[in-house]
Amino acid sequence: MSVQKTTGTTVDLRAVVDDRIDPELPAGLELRSLATAMVTGQRLEETRAALSRAAGPQMAAAAIGVCANFEMMNRILDATGCPAPERLRFVAELLGIPR
Repeated sequence: MSVQKTTGTTVDLRAVVDDRIDPELPAGLELRSLATAMVTGQRLEETRAALSRAAGPQMAAAAIGVCANFEMMNRILDATGCPAPERLRFVAELLGIPR
């Protein structure tokens, strides 16, 4: 199940919730490992180093910045009770999240 809606980049969104699935992105496995490490607080240095090796230090820094920004925005949206816009709800369905 690949999606190319906005950027034309193929990505298998099921990989977000199933680590047996390759996300089909360059350094996608390392990106997912880093995101998991950031959520759990475990293996941060190891996963950051792996992403830096796979994608380069600038891309690793950019990915960490995106994760940090997402976390900040997610906290703001949760605190204010802001619903997801209808145009983005297709992502929930792709991930198997009931509407």
